[in-house]
Amino acid sequence: MPWAGPLAITEGPRERPLIAFCNHAARAAGIAPAMKLAAAQALARTLTVVPRNPNREHDALHELACWAYQFSAQVTIRPPTLLRSYGGQATGTSSGLVLETGGSERLFGGRSELHRCIRRGLGSLGYRAAFGHATTAAAAWLIGTARASGLAARDAQTHEQLQPALAPLPLPMLEWDADTTHALHALGLATIGHLLGLPRDAFARRFGANRLDHLDRALGLRPDPQPAFSPPARFAARIELPADVTQTGQLMFPAHRLLRSLEGFLRGHDAGATELMFTAHHNPRGVQAVTATQIALALAAPERDAGRLAKLLAERLTRVSLPEPAVELSLAVERLAPFQALNASLLPPSQDGVRDGLDWLQLAETLHARLGSERVFQLQSVDDHRPEHAIRIVPLAAERAGSRVPALPSEQRPLVILPAPQPLPQQDEQPGYRGQLMLIAGPERIEAGWWDFGDPHRPTVHRDYFVARNRRGQTLWIYRELKQPRGWYLHGFFC
Repeated sequence: MPWAGPLAITEGPRERPLIAFCNHAARAAGIAPAMKLAAAQALARTLTVVPRNPNREHDALHELACWAYQFSAQVTIRPPTLLRSYGGQATGTSSGLVLETGGSERLFGGRSELHRCIRRGLGSLGYRAAFGHATTAAAAWLIGTARASGLAARDAQTHEQLQPALAPLPLPMLEWDADTTHALHALGLATIGHLLGLPRDAFARRFGANRLDHLDRALGLRPDPQPAFSPPARFAARIELPADVTQTGQLMFPAHRLLRSLEGFLRGHDAGATELMFTAHHNPRGVQAVTATQIALALAAPERDAGRLAKLLAERLTRVSLPEPAVELSLAVERLAPFQALNASLLPPSQDGVRDGLDWLQLAETLHARLGSERVFQLQSVDDHRPEHAIRIVPLAAERAGSRVPALPSEQRPLVILPAPQPLPQQDEQPGYRGQLMLIAGPERIEAGWWDFGDPHRPTVHRDYFVARNRRGQTLWIYRELKQPRGWYLHGFFC
C-alpha cells in the first residue's frame, strides 16, 4: 500500500542532496523536485528520506518490461532521467515503459479495457503509474510525463490531435539540456506551442536542427523507431523484506508479489512453469554466513496462474523451517514449458463438475506440495524388455511435455508385478501355486539385459513367460528360467 506520510527520494552529492521525487503528502507540504533536502525537511519534519538507487530502478524497470510483454510485443524501456529546476519548474521525468498497443487492443476488449487491465496489474504489483496515449511514442511519453507531474493533458487519439494535445505542455517536458531550456525561458517561451509558432529556419540556426527533429518525431512528421525490448528466456526476480522474517508463513505476502510478476512474464511468453525455485536469503549480519534456504515447487503440468501457484506454495511452506531470519526472497524459473489453456465447452458442465483430468491433477499437485516427492510420486515407462525394470518411480513433475513414451508390449501384462520373482513348487516339472497350474497362453520369450552385463542389480534374463490358472480361478503370470538354476517362478497376478 502507498506510503501514508511525506516521502522523498534524494540524489546528488551526499553533502548537498536534492529531492528527486516525492509523493503527494510531501507535495502537499510544499516539497517539490530539485529542492534542497534541508529546505524540504524544514517544511515537513516527519519527512522520510530514501536515497535514490539506480540499480534497483533498473531491475524494477526490467521486471516490469517482462511483465508488460503480455500486453504488447513492442515494449521499450525509458531509462531514468535527472530532475532539475528552472524558473520553478522541474525538468526530467521518472523512468517508464512505452508500449505499442494498437495491435492488441481488440484482444483485451478495446483500449479502455486494456488500460484498466494494465492499471489493475500494476496495482497488484505495488506500482502506481501515469498513462499517456497518442499515435506516436514520443507524444505518448510527453503526455504521460505531464500527468505524472500533476499537469492536465489530453490524449491524442488521431494524428490531427497531436499538435493541440502537445501545445499546452511546458517546455521542461521535452527533457532538453539545461542551457537550452534556460535560454528558451529567457526569451519568454514557456510551452511547446510557443516553439511550434517560431520560424523553423531561425530556430534551427539558434538551437540546432536536432531540436526540430525531436518535435517532428512527436508530431509524427518524422519516423521514430523505438528500441524493442527482448524478454529473457528465464525469469528471475527478488524482493527485499521490510523486516526480518522468522516464520515461513510470513513469506506468502512477498511471494504473492513475485508470483504475480511471474504470471505476466509467462503470459508474455505463452508458456507455463513446472519448476519454481524460491530462495530465502538470511540476515548477513551474523558472525557466520548462513546458506540461503531454497524452496522448490514442482508441478505435474505447466501452470502460470498466480493464485494456483500461491496455494501450492502455501502447502509447501508447511514443510519448511528457516534456520535464521530471512531478509530477502527471490524467485527463479530456469525452464519454460508450452502452456495449453483449458478450453471452454459449448455444452453445460456435467453434474459432477469434473473437468477432464484437471481435478485429480490439482489434487496430486497439492498432495505433492504438502507431503513431498518421497510420498507422492508417479510411475514412468522405461525402454526395457525386462518386466522388473520396465517401470520406475519418479517425482510427480518428472514427465515433460514432448517426452517419448515407450510402446507397450503386444503381449498381455498383469496388473500386479511382484517386487521380486518368487520360486514355484513343481511336480514332474509342472509348476504349482495353491494347486496345479494350467498353462493357457504362451510362451513369450524374453532375453534381454546384455548391455548391463556384470551389474548384479540388473542381471541378464533368459525366460519363457506363460499365463497360467489354478483351480481357484486365479490367473498368474509365470516364467520358466532358461539359465541355471532352472525352475519356475511367479512374477505377477492378473485381476
